[in-house]
Amino acid sequence: MKLFIKRIFALAVVFGLFFGVGCGIVDLFSPDVKTVTTDETDAPPVEDGKRTNILLLGVDARKGETISRSDTIILASIDPELNKAAVVSIPRDTKISGSASGGMDKINAANVIGGPELAVEKVEELMNEKIDYYVEIDFEGFKNIIDAMGGVTINVDQRMYKPSEDINLKPGLQTLDGRDALAFVRFRDYPMGDIERTAHQQEFIKALGKEILKPGTIVKLPSLVKEARANVKTNLGIKDMLKMATWAPGFSGESIVAQTLPGSFYDQRNSKGVLTASYWIADKTKTATLLDTMLSGQTVAVVSGTSTTTIKNTSGTSTKTINTTTTNKTQAEIDKTNKERSQLPSPGHGTKI
Repeated sequence: MKLFIKRIFALAVVFGLFFGVGCGIVDLFSPDVKTVTTDETDAPPVEDGKRTNILLLGVDARKGETISRSDTIILASIDPELNKAAVVSIPRDTKISGSASGGMDKINAANVIGGPELAVEKVEELMNEKIDYYVEIDFEGFKNIIDAMGGVTINVDQRMYKPSEDINLKPGLQTLDGRDALAFVRFRDYPMGDIERTAHQQEFIKALGKEILKPGTIVKLPSLVKEARANVKTNLGIKDMLKMATWAPGFSGESIVAQTLPGSFYDQRNSKGVLTASYWIADKTKTATLLDTMLSGQTVAVVSGTSTTTIKNTSGTSTKTINTTTTNKTQAEIDKTNKERSQLPSPGHGTKI
């Protein structure tokens, strides 16, 4: 009986990972930091048959930090009545209303300022959706869980090579271990930078879902439970995980509809033309109904045809605003701007409220 309960709990965790382990995607190495599963929680209990929203946070934690920025933010909406899940990747540079604190006005700063609770609050404002739970996992946790599964099979669609970030993948269908899976979801050297990276992360989540639902995964559940409980921080209680596990039989690898938060780029340059800040501005007309649209089996265009650039003078006041369309730019101009965006500094670590 004890083994049976242990395996049921394992199924609950794995079912959560089906939707959530993709959040363990971060950009910098952090081998010394671990998170833990919270068994007792003040969050409301999961309701049978009710659509449940879970915020998935991949944290960039450094040695000695208890909270850190979230470089990967994913909102998963799970509907047990429809047997579907909508997975929305939220770009880390998404601009949030007002300033989180100390001038930090990007969504990935919320976690470093106020932990997962503030991240939940800011995504609720952004999406106009109530979020029920959060799941947080770090870099090492992601690798350990993938290794415990025996890897994930996915088609690597292009050469991915960046030795400074331990990325060296060749094209083709292959089974990636934890190290290479992390490389796949970290790689960002695409024409659209982080926006294309989120699309690849979504492909990984779908591949992960198929892997978890394979019959052979059952023999790996004990090790998966061990890794999940050692590396995942969540306000989902054990009873709620068990309840969610009962939803699993109705789902398949095709149950996930995934896309990136629709919006457009907003860049700020100084009077010399140097890029000083870059944001992703959510399209409110699309985000207002995005989850309903996705759960009906549809997705919407991610990138608006128009991007905005504001030129500021030395006093910091705006002198000119330029609206451009992608069709007005050469590929060289697009590549140059994306490279500039990738080199901008991110919010600091370990910032206290």
